[in-house]
Amino acid sequence: MKYNASFPRFPEHPMVAATTRRTFQMLENESLWQLATRIDGLLTDAGIPYTVAGGVAVSLHGYRRNTVDLDLILRSEDSDAFRTTLETDGIEWIADAKEFRTADGVAVQVLIAGESSGPGQPTVLPDPSDERCQLRIEGLRVLSLAELIQSKIACGLGNLRRTHKDFADVVELAAIHNLDGSFARFLHKSVRPEFRALVRRSKS
Repeated sequence: MKYNASFPRFPEHPMVAATTRRTFQMLENESLWQLATRIDGLLTDAGIPYTVAGGVAVSLHGYRRNTVDLDLILRSEDSDAFRTTLETDGIEWIADAKEFRTADGVAVQVLIAGESSGPGQPTVLPDPSDERCQLRIEGLRVLSLAELIQSKIACGLGNLRRTHKDFADVVELAAIHNLDGSFARFLHKSVRPEFRALVRRSKS
């Protein structure tokens, strides 16, 4: 199913713009933030589109929580160039863990555009070259709020071990951005009922 081009492009939340980096500093996790900005520079110079997803994206959209790795969405055709770019800069591919790691152990997880957002789910990860599905927050290319919420719900529905964390992220993002059930119109139909239920329960 083709994604809705009318996904809203929310501006940065007023309490978010200058605090994400500070949050990682306070949590003694500044190395993750430094890695994110370092990779942004590398990929921009190499002309490789990317989008930040996962916990870093959640933090950038206003729910300031800690996370241990950097999740990036890439196009499959850019995988080899991405690997070469990172390895040239000293970020090593760890085959057993299926992730890249810096010398000090910070991990980079790669997600591929067009693949399912969650096991067995019909939603797919967006193309990082599609500007409609992302925005820049604090200098990083980040999933739009709608795409992030959609991917979180799909992942939670497809993997019970992740349900609690992913759904908690959605609830917090909805509260921070004052979303109600009407926001479901910007999401894939497969995740709309769960989004409405999460918003309803969070307000009860």
